[in-house]
Amino acid sequence: MPIRLLDETIAAQIAAGEVVERPASVVKELVENALDAGAQRIVVEARGGGLREIRVQDDGCGIPADEVELAFARHATSKLNSADDLWAIRTLGFRGEALPSIASVAQVICVTRVATAELGVELRIAGGEVQSRLPCGCPAGTTITVRNLFYNTPVRREYLRSEASETSAISAIVQQYALAYPEVSFTLVIDGRVMFQTAGDGDLRAVVVELYGLEVGRALLPVQAEAGADELWVAARGLISPPDLTRSSRNYLAFFANRRVLQPRGALAAVVENAYHTMLMKGRFPIAIIDLRVHPAAIDVNVHPTKSEVKFRYAAHVHSVLGRAIRDALISGADIPVWDAPDPVTAQRRFELRRLGQESSPAPSAWGVGAAAWDRERSRWDVGSPAAQLTTPLPLPSPPAPAAGPLPDPGSPPSPPSSPAPSGSALPPLRVVGQVGLTYIVAEAPEGMYLIDQHAAHERITYEKLMNQYAQRAVETQQLLIPQAVELNPEASALLLGNAARLAEWGFSLEPWGTGVLVRAIPATLPLDELSAALHEMAERLAGRGGSSPLEWREAMLITLACHTSVRAGQPLSHEEMRQLLLQLEQCASPRTCPHGRPTMILMTPAQLERQFGRRG
Repeated sequence: MPIRLLDETIAAQIAAGEVVERPASVVKELVENALDAGAQRIVVEARGGGLREIRVQDDGCGIPADEVELAFARHATSKLNSADDLWAIRTLGFRGEALPSIASVAQVICVTRVATAELGVELRIAGGEVQSRLPCGCPAGTTITVRNLFYNTPVRREYLRSEASETSAISAIVQQYALAYPEVSFTLVIDGRVMFQTAGDGDLRAVVVELYGLEVGRALLPVQAEAGADELWVAARGLISPPDLTRSSRNYLAFFANRRVLQPRGALAAVVENAYHTMLMKGRFPIAIIDLRVHPAAIDVNVHPTKSEVKFRYAAHVHSVLGRAIRDALISGADIPVWDAPDPVTAQRRFELRRLGQESSPAPSAWGVGAAAWDRERSRWDVGSPAAQLTTPLPLPSPPAPAAGPLPDPGSPPSPPSSPAPSGSALPPLRVVGQVGLTYIVAEAPEGMYLIDQHAAHERITYEKLMNQYAQRAVETQQLLIPQAVELNPEASALLLGNAARLAEWGFSLEPWGTGVLVRAIPATLPLDELSAALHEMAERLAGRGGSSPLEWREAMLITLACHTSVRAGQPLSHEEMRQLLLQLEQCASPRTCPHGRPTMILMTPAQLERQFGRRG
């Protein structure tokens, strides 16, 4: 067949296949145009999952009457003048493909007026062909109505999801832009019903309350960091959830780069999840709203047809600043989970109390001792306690120095030093009361009664101690007077002996022995009765089950050794051993969770106890 130019209609439909994937894509492009037009109020309406009708109304600058038809021409844009402008993009749209692509696969009505004009104009287009152009009276701004999407490409309709799924995707898009632009009022109307409306007063937390609810809005922790200058300038702001507030998927991750909505996946998602390392249980994900700002020359937004992905010129620097900012926010702001159990107060009454903000923990003085005097009181209670003399103290490790989190990647560019963790990261002073079920330590503080999981707490202490030792290449080693023979299957033995040098960094000295290994040295904190289990688990890690990169291997070793060297559930502890454990936990950088992400303690407030005993209605 001879080579020839494609018909303009066919070319437009081909382009639309890249830009307009589903109704939510139309909403995204129209909302971005409204934001670029300086809108302060945007109303999005959808019917029939967006296939029947989509309407986006804004109060932006509008389109001049003599440019309305040009706006629907391919590659017509007011946002670029030359190729150099691609490296200084400050708008969301810039290609001039959205409006013509939408108009080629739908019936479009555009009503627009600039503020200085007495009359606006109504332009009707179907399948890329102009049907009519008439003057009309309308408010300043632009209203675009898209009807019968994909009416002329029925195959595309067959591959769309259910009406409910398409509606959900539209809602997700509008929610993301409401979070990205809290100073703009967004209203979403689905099939005639208002789903949500934001105030547009610039308060991000207020938007979160509107979208996610009051409890989530109150709980989120602020993130703020800034580093570098010129093209290396990076600023990160937003809100993140504390470790005890999680979701079962990544759908609650919202990322914005220079106010452009990005997909919640890839490197940025990994940075956020790594910042929560050892704070979340497996299969749980945080809530995060992250607004990243970089120099326009340090970001490439022209890497995906839908502009939902970007490339950072100094990606490692951006990731470092973001990761440290999130980790600092978590260490300084994470709270201890409060015990939540049924009580005599009805569910409706509790809902009303929370809604009105009247349910709170009592002041420290409610337990008869002020917070300022608590340290002195605890010292008087604990020192010389008769219970402390009953048994030989458990050999707990020395208190770890505070650590800010995982070690930075050696290949990353240097980033500004983090400020010291605020005092809010410290635990309250705790007075040991006793032990329950040989598993949980009962302690008292001004805020109420604490239950501490002794294994989880000791894991955190050991984890941070090992992390600091490894960072200094000084893991404490114990030479065995009698070498220990450990039987392993051939695969495990080969893996361990083949990585003897790596294991030596952690305090292990291994030699071949039959089908197993002969161990001459172990980490000082590892009990002999845990040696076999620890070696089997390390062999699993070396086989690549659970990650095999250097960082993953390091974290796996830290968690494995911390788990196998910690006191167990069911192990009796003396009063002095419990007191020393809590004192060392207080000095940890992240004392509220174990390395697996489980909480180390929960709190029962005086108000909860009083309700349980019927003292409070």
